[in-house]
Amino acid sequence: MSLEDYQKKRDFKETSEPKGKIESSENKLIFVIQRHAASRLHYDFRLEMDGVLKSWAIPKGPSLNPADKRLAMKVEDHPYSYKDFEGSIPKGNYGAGEVEIWDSGTYEALQKKEGKTDDLILRNELHKGSLKFILHGEKLKGEFALVKIKNPKDDNAWLLIKHKDEFAETDYDAENHISENSKVSEVLEKKSDNKPGVKSSFKNYTPALSNEKKLTDFIKPMLAKTAEAAFDKKDWVFEIKWDGYRAIADLRESASLLYSRNGLSFKEKFHKVSDALETQNHKMILDGEIVAFNSEGKPDFQKLQQIGENPNMALTYQVFDLLWLNGHSTESLTLLERKELLKDALVENEVVKYCDHVPEKGKDFFEQIKSMELEGMIAKKADSKYVEGSRSDDWLKIKFQQTEDVIICGFTEGKGSRKSFGALILGKYENEKLVYCGHTGTGFSDETLESLANVFEPLISKKCPFEQVPKTNAPATWLKPELICEIKFTEITKDGVFRHPVFIGLREDKAVEDLRDDEKLEYQKSEPKKGIKKSISKKSKIEIVNLKLTNQEKIYFPESSFTKGDVVEYYQSVSEYILPHLKDRPQSLNRFPNGIKGLSFYQKDAGNDAPNWIEKVAIHSDSNDKDINYLICNSKESLAYLNNLGCIDLNPWNSTTKNLENPTWMAIDLDPSDKNTFDEVIETALAVKEVLDLAKIKGFPKTSGSSGIHIFVPMENQYFFDQVKNFAHILMQKVEKKLPKLTTLERALKTRSDKKIYLDYLQNRSGQTLASVYSIRPKEFAPVSMPLKWEELKVGLKPTDFNIENSLERINKNGDLFKPVLRKGIDMLKALENLSDS
Repeated sequence: MSLEDYQKKRDFKETSEPKGKIESSENKLIFVIQRHAASRLHYDFRLEMDGVLKSWAIPKGPSLNPADKRLAMKVEDHPYSYKDFEGSIPKGNYGAGEVEIWDSGTYEALQKKEGKTDDLILRNELHKGSLKFILHGEKLKGEFALVKIKNPKDDNAWLLIKHKDEFAETDYDAENHISENSKVSEVLEKKSDNKPGVKSSFKNYTPALSNEKKLTDFIKPMLAKTAEAAFDKKDWVFEIKWDGYRAIADLRESASLLYSRNGLSFKEKFHKVSDALETQNHKMILDGEIVAFNSEGKPDFQKLQQIGENPNMALTYQVFDLLWLNGHSTESLTLLERKELLKDALVENEVVKYCDHVPEKGKDFFEQIKSMELEGMIAKKADSKYVEGSRSDDWLKIKFQQTEDVIICGFTEGKGSRKSFGALILGKYENEKLVYCGHTGTGFSDETLESLANVFEPLISKKCPFEQVPKTNAPATWLKPELICEIKFTEITKDGVFRHPVFIGLREDKAVEDLRDDEKLEYQKSEPKKGIKKSISKKSKIEIVNLKLTNQEKIYFPESSFTKGDVVEYYQSVSEYILPHLKDRPQSLNRFPNGIKGLSFYQKDAGNDAPNWIEKVAIHSDSNDKDINYLICNSKESLAYLNNLGCIDLNPWNSTTKNLENPTWMAIDLDPSDKNTFDEVIETALAVKEVLDLAKIKGFPKTSGSSGIHIFVPMENQYFFDQVKNFAHILMQKVEKKLPKLTTLERALKTRSDKKIYLDYLQNRSGQTLASVYSIRPKEFAPVSMPLKWEELKVGLKPTDFNIENSLERINKNGDLFKPVLRKGIDMLKALENLSDS
């Protein structure tokens, strides 16, 4: 194992870091985590392996919360002796800044193999891109995983994930666990006090906005719709439409990010922009466009395509929006408020530029753009909020040049001196169908022809991607429809074919799905499209859903091959049963756009993307001091819309819009640890029934669809949330007394026994949600949260007994066993009297 990379980056005459050599612990493997204030604060996570310290930089620091998936960027190996290093790395040296040890200890492989050492096991797992280990530190304890992110653009990106065990916590921030005498903190405080250019207005900037947004993947920028002509309008502003790559710059952590609208890393490809962003004084998230310029000083998208050949070409990052600043989201501010903050906060240099705007006078501005031969302009409402991932009427694009993004579906044979290919065969999506839209044989340089031919080679297919094979003026070679290019053209014929199209360049920053879903989903009230064709069971009957559904064949459950379309069809088939339990209830969306194995995220605010026909309710959030627009699922179309967003399970509030502060039911969640059996959960549920019987009230059980059981009691909006929560607490205290060795009321995972079932009565708080009855859960084999009769709660029952394939037959047979939950509520005072008498 070589330490050459480590040693090459350091001048050991200046830095006190150890030069080091290959050496190992005598007994157990060690780990160390160093808190490092370099250009930005981060944590260095180091695991002893193969005689060195394998190292990852973790911008946000490690976490004991299993819900936190921390980005960990793999860096060069460090010598074993680095485990003891603390101190200052002098300015001008690699990693200059202050370093201190945050935690250290020993670690071991989680999955042991007979006859093999931990070191050998872990080296093999490292090679496979998935490490599982147990940490024995002072701060970090228990099971962890390091998983490599499969990203061809960045081979060093991993995720550090805490497993759910007795050491797991629900809320954790490494910065809350630092020494009182931390030298790193002293350095950071001095930097903050002495930072040049920091205005006092920013130090005191604490608007009533949402807290820092925790991203599970990446930010998808707000997009513009197309408008036909320029216009003048009060309360609108107008910006240049730059012909480049849309890019988000996340400068909140030490390992800053620069990526495309689809999350592809631009950091290496456009390192000139990344380097230029290092001079910023504030922690920000910026939205802008990377633009290349030709010899005439005009934006040139084709030149941008040649960045690999000319990495030092003239580039600018035109920044036009600010999403986050110094600890606060700015997305709920108006556009002009965001741009005013951006103008003051942004440090402009040769590459990073503030993109200004013109108010009201759109027509004159458009004429100026024409004279400058630019692509077009963007019109934006001055008071518009920033809504991630939406294509909104508040932003409009008006083009001077007619350009379009299309899919390369094949190429024709070259003639004469052109050997690579003659013309590109183009396609686009119309009503979810890929259709031919023309061909282009112009706009290519010799270098472009050669490079495109290399790109095409692995995509060559014998099958034509169109239903009808188009006529071509030369023999055609077909391609898998995965590449997007931008063309300019004069007009579009009645048949939808581009006239005089000219190739501009590949759009590596866009995916085919962007073209398929270019406009927001809308409820089609006329010309209904085909519904789901597949049938899950013989008794499944599904009506046609008049809604534009996308990617229905995408696999959501890999182990059982259930698709997104299967999810939609299931919910349509059980809609008459599930909709009464969703009616008028705000929905907290749990979205899995790429199925259960992909990254997921929670969404409360409907945003501007939600169609007008779906119901919404604005609820004020005290913690964010703003209104959140929740979706309401009252129809089969609404169900399909939510499923189409990637909502596998439905999570309604306990109350309805008619009376948000008074729940219609009380919910008890029996939440087992990993070491509890489902038979023990059943035993606990029966103990709950005994207590309910003492109170002379009825409860209704259902499987959670995961590992627990939910028990609901009808309340009919008679009591406030706090009253219901306190009542649930009293009931669960009695259950705990019945089963003291099996159950607990201790919520914190860190202090809770790992062999006890948590009696979660805190689900009875405003805004809390549980998976709805009849809801599919995002777990293997698509289990369903199924209502049960009490006599069915017997040893041997499994939560996976009910799934997407067999649930409909059971539901049709039994009817809605959960219907009484929506009926007359209990008399809580009488129930308390009954308990006191027992």
